[in-house]
Amino acid sequence: MRAPFPWLLACSLLTISCTEGTASKDDTPDTGSTGEGEGEGEGEGDEDALEGLRPLAEPSGACPDLTTSGFVSFESAGETRNASVVVPREPSGPMSVVFFFHGLMDPSSTPEPTEYMVNGLDLQGLANTHNTVILVPEAPLLNLFGFNVFLWDIALESDADLVLFDDLRACSADQLDLNLARTTAWGFSGGALWTTVIASQRGDAFAAVVEASGGSDIDVPIWTDLGAAYETPAHTMPVLLMSGGDSDVWPNASLTIVDFDAATDTLESQLAADGHLVVRCRHTAGHTLTSRGLSLTIDWLTGHAFGEPSPWASGDLGDDADWCDVSNADG
Repeated sequence: MRAPFPWLLACSLLTISCTEGTASKDDTPDTGSTGEGEGEGEGEGDEDALEGLRPLAEPSGACPDLTTSGFVSFESAGETRNASVVVPREPSGPMSVVFFFHGLMDPSSTPEPTEYMVNGLDLQGLANTHNTVILVPEAPLLNLFGFNVFLWDIALESDADLVLFDDLRACSADQLDLNLARTTAWGFSGGALWTTVIASQRGDAFAAVVEASGGSDIDVPIWTDLGAAYETPAHTMPVLLMSGGDSDVWPNASLTIVDFDAATDTLESQLAADGHLVVRCRHTAGHTLTSRGLSLTIDWLTGHAFGEPSPWASGDLGDDADWCDVSNADG
């Protein structure tokens, strides 16, 4: 029997629990810029390192202005789509790129989910500190059984959300001085499930990926096929996976429709079997991103470049060894 409010695959609000942070990695790779419109790995950086980087797509519509921080609306795949863009206030040379995918949101309480995440996670401060452009696309607004929700098409019933990613990547590369070799993806909850899809379908665009309370191959009655179905990416990449233990479920432990902890275990196995470096972290705070997890996420997003060895490849987890394990390390 279907739940009265299906598709609640993520918390409406992202909560950050109060735990200790982690030590930072200091050996961030330095890869040259791909430059404006140079999505095929032809730039000022190491051409060998950039070999295999996904070419830029032709935008499906007119590009919005992505040169300054703010909220934009534009046409993508024939539909009006929204996004928030966060640009460093004082850019210094080629900038890295982070795509952040939000979880499920209720438009009655959070009508602009991307702006909510920009403010709640202080993404402007992150952009300023790390010289990175952060692109926060908005999930489609769906009316399901009388409920309006923002939720990514994790069942991949169309390619509209993939085209949205392609458009933002191409338009930002055309307008900004970017190092596309340092493009990463980060998702929480429903956004993490979408990150599984985008990594499967556009894996050769990313240097690394982070998922907090996501996973793969979830079986929800409203879909014919599995949600967040894993497919082998076109490029192997380091992946950081986090989940919150037995209580990282929806809607609750007595009636579990989505078990994010188990789904993350499934994704870990799939990625490891395909040769990806996986760091798997487990906390006990449930369906949330802890402050310690946020600290490690930032280290991960800023510590990788396409085609370059991961700082975690040796298997040394440092202060994170008490809650994280590593698969497919060199050591």
